[in-house]
Amino acid sequence: MGPSLHQLLTERRDEIVARFATEVQRKDLPPPGLPRPVLIDHIPRFLEEIVGELTTIDKVRYSYDAIDQSPTARRHGGQRWTLGYDLDGLVREYGILRHAIMETAKSARAELTVDDFDILAKCLNVGVAEAAAEYGRYRDRQLAAQKDEIEFIAKAGQLLTSSLDYTSTLARLTGLIVPRLADWCAVTVEGQAPERSALAHVNPAKVEVLREILARFPPDPGAPFGYPEVMRSGESQLVEEAPPGILERVARSAEHLALLREIASRSWIVVPLRVQSNTFGAITLAWSESPRRYAPADLLLVEELARRAAVAIDNAHLYERSQKERSRVEAATRAKDEFVAMVSHELRTPLNAILGWTGLLQSGSLSEAARSRAIDVIHRNALAQNQIVADLLDISRVITGTVRLNPAQVDLGSVLDLVVEGMRPAIDAKRLRIQIEIDRANAVLRGDGDRLQQVVWNLLSNAVKFTPKEGAVRVAIGRAESDLELIVSDDGEGISREFLPHVFETFRQSDTPSSRPHAGLGIGLSIAKHLVDLHGGTIHAESAGPGTGATFVVHLPISPVVSATVGIAKVPATRPPAPVTPLPEDLGGIVVLVVDDDADARELLDFMLQRSGMEVRLASSAAQALSTLQELTPSVIVSDIGMPDGDGYSFIRGVRTHAQEDKRSIPAIALTAFARTEDRTRALVEGFNVHMAKPVEPLELVAAVVRLAGSGVGRAGPSSHPGA
Repeated sequence: MGPSLHQLLTERRDEIVARFATEVQRKDLPPPGLPRPVLIDHIPRFLEEIVGELTTIDKVRYSYDAIDQSPTARRHGGQRWTLGYDLDGLVREYGILRHAIMETAKSARAELTVDDFDILAKCLNVGVAEAAAEYGRYRDRQLAAQKDEIEFIAKAGQLLTSSLDYTSTLARLTGLIVPRLADWCAVTVEGQAPERSALAHVNPAKVEVLREILARFPPDPGAPFGYPEVMRSGESQLVEEAPPGILERVARSAEHLALLREIASRSWIVVPLRVQSNTFGAITLAWSESPRRYAPADLLLVEELARRAAVAIDNAHLYERSQKERSRVEAATRAKDEFVAMVSHELRTPLNAILGWTGLLQSGSLSEAARSRAIDVIHRNALAQNQIVADLLDISRVITGTVRLNPAQVDLGSVLDLVVEGMRPAIDAKRLRIQIEIDRANAVLRGDGDRLQQVVWNLLSNAVKFTPKEGAVRVAIGRAESDLELIVSDDGEGISREFLPHVFETFRQSDTPSSRPHAGLGIGLSIAKHLVDLHGGTIHAESAGPGTGATFVVHLPISPVVSATVGIAKVPATRPPAPVTPLPEDLGGIVVLVVDDDADARELLDFMLQRSGMEVRLASSAAQALSTLQELTPSVIVSDIGMPDGDGYSFIRGVRTHAQEDKRSIPAIALTAFARTEDRTRALVEGFNVHMAKPVEPLELVAAVVRLAGSGVGRAGPSSHPGA
């Protein structure tokens, strides 16, 4: 006689479980990689419940009476939800269990009664129903939790994008996190002071405790855990349960330990704030007051929150930088506009004197003394305009980085003597007391003498300009460790604390163009700083404020190649007059072709050159000049560069590629208002022999023509070339 169902489920339970596991895995019902103990976890207990039902066969209950007796089925349904089963797989497992029981009964030749089948069917039906119901309850709870998380993330995202002031936004975010996700929360941004960190605690009194910990005991950068490790690795850190003794190991002192115990964190998450590969901070959440603990599922939510917070902070930083850049650009634009207005004023002032005295000269009503006075004023104001143009060219070179130095050994003391002598009229006019202190034995360095003279001139003229009458100016030169130090100080108007950081900036002045009490473009200090920088030196300004005077200190490195045993050429205290080059008495053999589109310029050159006895031919365009060359081979060509119908560059290229060989070698001077270094270089590269900047002294132009034409030149014929 075979075993009963009761005996089968008791004695051959392991066989039934084995059949169940094999069949479930064969049909791929469980998720991949599910361990066997987890797969069969509830099956033996469920079979035990069926055995219990069989023992009460004399009091057979209806199926709905047995529902409350299947807690194992409920636990089984909940477990299957957490493991990722779908509902169909859960239901099919009970069919497979029934099949495993029946296959085992068949192999054991068990004799099952009608009651056995009834009890087995009822228990399996109840198991299916209860497991499915619990599966559904787990699913609903999970979906509700997911919906709650989505709503929380949406609310947090709305909060993070509501303002570009990330400091206040993060403070509100920590208030949203606490107490929903943590008992306390801290948002730490790299480089931010502890007092600006966003902190929140369920107990508001403990916020200051957190702030004190951050301020007095910042995390050890080398710590292998917590905020330092998260910043290094860029990976989140989850501590589900604080290990025993962790506070004692972290504390740096008894006071630190007392503060940590007051917070008493028991479980925490630290998540990096990261945009792309840049980690710039972290969010720390911790449970301390409540019994709750963090799990891996919580980490996913906090990481999503941190991702959105990082984007919001990065956007706020970008906005802040854009606003600063916009303010900088607007300030620069205003400064340029003011500079243009100032340049217009400075150019119109001498122009007004020139036009006024020119009109009086044209009227013929001036006496001989007045005429001489008029010519002197016109000449002086023309020189002033020329200096303005030179300053503008200098600042253009500064901005474009095209200033070049010609280094040589320079005696800075002699340079100062020369500048002081040149400024003597202005110094005497204001009755200034000037104190000169020069360490003559240590005043030699390697640099560009002309540019260093420009630095000294700009600094001293600035001091003279802003020092009131009968004031004092002090200039000192000496050694300062391995540098040569130049100090220019005055007891004049001084510099406000607000403007002092901007005193060397281009296009920046402390006064508006209409209210400036002093003339000048105000770019001398900017030029001086750039020239000092090019020499590898430094310059800075000092002032206690308006009315206290100002001091400018320049440090220039002394080249080790300068030696006292080498004869140092001293710059004279006063510049001697330029040597006058004697010109040949008879310049009638020189023929000059003048090319300029401006009629007044052509007339002036014609007058200057003919006055020296030269023969002059005029052309108003490059085309006319090339046409003239067909019948004339001049001794020298003097050509403008900027002309509307073919510029001077195209003209000289036409000369240098002329069909007649003697025309190709005619020496040429570029006489132009394009006076930058790059303009000179281009003129020489294109084919001119000499570059001269307008305005030019008549004697200099005549001397240049004579040098190019050569001495003893006979009159040039229509097809001859001098010296050929």
